[in-house]
Amino acid sequence: MTTITERVAFQANIAARLERLPVTIVTWRIVIVAGLAWFTEALSIGSLGVSLPALRETLHLSPGNVGALVACQTFGIVIGLIPAGNLSDRYGRKRILIGGIIWYSLFTFLCGLVPGYETLLLARFAAGLGMGAIFPLPYAIISEFVRKTHRTMFNGFMDACLSVGYFIAPLLGFLVFPNFAPTVSWRIFFVIAASPIVYAAIVYWLLPESPRWLARNGRLVDAENVTARIEDQVRRALGGPLPEPSAIAVNTKPVNVSTQFSKLFAAPLLRRTIARCISATGVFFMFYVVMSYMPTIFVAHGFKFATSLIFTAIITAAAIPGKLANGWVAERWGRRPAYVIFMGVAGVGAVFFALAGSLGGSLLFACVMSFFGTGAFPALKMSFAEQYPIELRATGSAAIETVSRFFGGVVGAYALPVLLHLEGQAVSFLIIAAVAFVGVFTEITSTIETKGKTLEELEAMTSTSPSNDMKTVERQRKDAWN
Repeated sequence: MTTITERVAFQANIAARLERLPVTIVTWRIVIVAGLAWFTEALSIGSLGVSLPALRETLHLSPGNVGALVACQTFGIVIGLIPAGNLSDRYGRKRILIGGIIWYSLFTFLCGLVPGYETLLLARFAAGLGMGAIFPLPYAIISEFVRKTHRTMFNGFMDACLSVGYFIAPLLGFLVFPNFAPTVSWRIFFVIAASPIVYAAIVYWLLPESPRWLARNGRLVDAENVTARIEDQVRRALGGPLPEPSAIAVNTKPVNVSTQFSKLFAAPLLRRTIARCISATGVFFMFYVVMSYMPTIFVAHGFKFATSLIFTAIITAAAIPGKLANGWVAERWGRRPAYVIFMGVAGVGAVFFALAGSLGGSLLFACVMSFFGTGAFPALKMSFAEQYPIELRATGSAAIETVSRFFGGVVGAYALPVLLHLEGQAVSFLIIAAVAFVGVFTEITSTIETKGKTLEELEAMTSTSPSNDMKTVERQRKDAWN
């Protein structure tokens, strides 16, 4: 039986040992395995956007039907996010990640077997529930494994894996749809998009559970074993001794939050939760527009379906270097400047896309929206994980994704095809630009900067004392090492 003081000292020791680890092949292995979770999920999500033109033709879908189908998948993600985040905070990141992968892969496979539109709606909703279990976990995992000077840079790499999945989806569609009849092509494509179920085994064997989470939940022996194993692997990779750990203070007073969802919307977390929800809504709205509707928009302009898929692949590919650049900018200049620059430029891109009168202009400004708008995710998502203490990290991240995906991905995704049908491209994309600019204004006026701080320092800023600023954190750091 350990005392509270001993447990706090143990948590500080684990955190300090993880923070001192240099970047090696061991770091990259954890990052790549976590990033592949988003890559495989992107294949499943992207399968719907790529299949929409064929689905419209064979199932005779109206604009409202199309919007409902995209919104239904996203609504499943929204519903699945909160319980998954809470379960991850209670039972571990790794276990929920594996369960979510298996769940959405099975229901993506079933999408290829459904008899009609109504059952496809249900299958995409059910697949979305599993996707909701995945989204908040990779950046929560990386924030707890990677040292403070590299968190967002590696998150940029992981988020780029997501865009690689979206990039491959239309390329696979280009291989499938022209070679099969429309009535069966979308079914074959959904079955192929379910293949990442085998990735669950890779997570099981190669991804360790977070030592920080293990230590906070009283599993001290497991936390020590995982940390010692990682240290041994890093030591062998370096071919020499590890750097000495520096002092890290862990809050010795109870944090003024609990695992109750309602605490995310109470002091001292209320302001940061609301601000993050608004900022994230702008990014998700632009993301769902670019990823779900670009094939449909180009088909509506008279291009062949296969040609529209190539255009979509080009646009999607633009997000890959965008996310890598955003991670670098966020690590060098801060999370807030990275968001403001990227979403500001993306909003301008949406304005010019609204007014574009040529194919070249449409492609260019769609790529701008993809590079800067979808590219804004790394800094944004890492700041999700950095906002909350460890016992609320996945729950808080999931809550932000729930709210922002609902407004950006459910409401926005449902409304866009109707807006395009009733008001046209110009009005629709000016609205998208306005939402992006609201996010920029919120980021400038209402968020905190988390660059260069350990998770323990950030957690101390959520303690019960309103005067617990960074000077207090520095004092705690010194006291902890004495």
